[in-house]
Amino acid sequence: MRKTLTLGLLTILSISTFLLPLRVYAFGCSASQSAAWQICGPIVSPTGLNVQPSVVQANDGTLKMAWTARPLSSYLIFYASGSFNGSAWNWGAGASPTTQGGVNQNPALAQLPNGTIYLFWAYKAATSQHFQLYYLTNNGAGFSHTYTPVPLANPTPLNDTFPTASVGKDGTLWLAWVRDNTTPSGTGPVMRQLWYETLAPGAVRFSAEQSLTSANDSNWNFQPSILAGRDNIVRVAYSRGQAALGIFDIYYITYNGSTWTSPFQLTTQTSTQDSNPSFMQDRNGTFWIFWARNVIVSPSNSVYVIYERSSTNLGSTWTAETALTAATCCIDSEYPAAVQSTADKNIWVFYSTDPSTNFVIYALKTVNQIAPVHDVSILYFSPNSTTQYAGGFHDPYTPTGAPIYQSPIVQVLVVYKNLGDFSETVTLTLKATNTTSYQIGVQVIQIPPATLYATYFNFNTTGVRPARYGLSGNASIPIESLGNRQDGLLNTKNMIHLLPLGDIQQDGAVTITDVSILFYDYGFSCYTPSACSPRYVAAIWGDNNGNGIIDIIDVGILLNHFGIVT
Repeated sequence: MRKTLTLGLLTILSISTFLLPLRVYAFGCSASQSAAWQICGPIVSPTGLNVQPSVVQANDGTLKMAWTARPLSSYLIFYASGSFNGSAWNWGAGASPTTQGGVNQNPALAQLPNGTIYLFWAYKAATSQHFQLYYLTNNGAGFSHTYTPVPLANPTPLNDTFPTASVGKDGTLWLAWVRDNTTPSGTGPVMRQLWYETLAPGAVRFSAEQSLTSANDSNWNFQPSILAGRDNIVRVAYSRGQAALGIFDIYYITYNGSTWTSPFQLTTQTSTQDSNPSFMQDRNGTFWIFWARNVIVSPSNSVYVIYERSSTNLGSTWTAETALTAATCCIDSEYPAAVQSTADKNIWVFYSTDPSTNFVIYALKTVNQIAPVHDVSILYFSPNSTTQYAGGFHDPYTPTGAPIYQSPIVQVLVVYKNLGDFSETVTLTLKATNTTSYQIGVQVIQIPPATLYATYFNFNTTGVRPARYGLSGNASIPIESLGNRQDGLLNTKNMIHLLPLGDIQQDGAVTITDVSILFYDYGFSCYTPSACSPRYVAAIWGDNNGNGIIDIIDVGILLNHFGIVT
């Protein structure tokens, strides 16, 4: 058989810091194996070896792509940006943000809601015996220069490779990868399993790593592709099979916020290798999985062919397999990386192929746009107060003379966008959620297509039970696909903390400490700044009736709430 391209453990080569100009093409498109798709390219960098593309739809409408390249004798990560001018795509000149000696491979891109782009990749220094995951960030002014290792709670001498990343609707960054025990010394047997960790919104450190597949699994589980869907459910597609047999199929698992499901088998062939899946969701909410299959084309040759399946009902059923590239000797099509473009509304699947001497980056493009669609998405909530007393708090007597006034009304900003192609009548419902839920309000608003909209709801906390409340929003429209319907739902936790009166320390509970403070400062007053007792100031949040003195009414309110924990 013809030996096809694989990038596993690579010979460590020396690197000197340099930039090579990328040759960028005004590419054309032609028919593919499917009438619904076209083949376009080459896209970028025909010089040298170019494989393992990763692509992300950026917030500014451009596409960002990273890939593994060997322009001369060293393996680097290259990065370029593509923009759409209304009729054609232009891929600008790019360069390598990786500059350290060793081997750089397997890039993965993701962008946070604030615009920060993360570039993850597997790196083995010239003096190292194993690959580790590293990342760089780009806040708009170019990538950082320091290789930052992905933190591990339990550092390992094993190889971590093939990172994949996705950002959820709640802003959580999900990172998955392959861990195996292959080293230059040839330890065995080789085991390849999946791991993951997360970076919560606003967090400065990733969570501890966790295994996705068991170390006792005799199958290889590797080459993952992670997708945080519009329903905020995380799905991971990967290749799975017995290494000794050389037969691998595509599987996927899902995470609903508490548990991972058992693997679902997407492909069921029993004779070859299905590799490197790419999981994505399009503008209409349809899920797509693309992968490369090794196909025998003659007694002595085989090639990799790009295939796809899709689901319009969140994975309940999937379409039949469709080949997108030709099984032609001797041209491989590998490493698909799929993305939904917001600029031209097409799906693009970038991949590595060798129509001549070297592997270059081409792309598959849908013949028809994913349009028109109905889609309204709630983006985020922003309350004007995140911690306050239920029902508010008012005290006109303070040591500065400026009264304390917490309104019982928490104003909640709801930001949402019409991502679709129609003007929509949106019925927007907002609730505060805990074991007890409170409906905050309902608004009906007309919103044009491609429009960002913000509106306010007033949450009257008078009579509301003290607790930590999440917010639940539902932006419903008359017509919407099953996949896009999830876009109009947003559920968050711990957005508003309502304290009980009597919680002088404001730690969320009325305890013996609050009782001690109130009784110690009982009878002290603050009618004017000049006559304000320090003992009153120490218990100022216990003056529940705001009459300038810690009195028996304040004691009664505190004791009535004693023992409440929020």
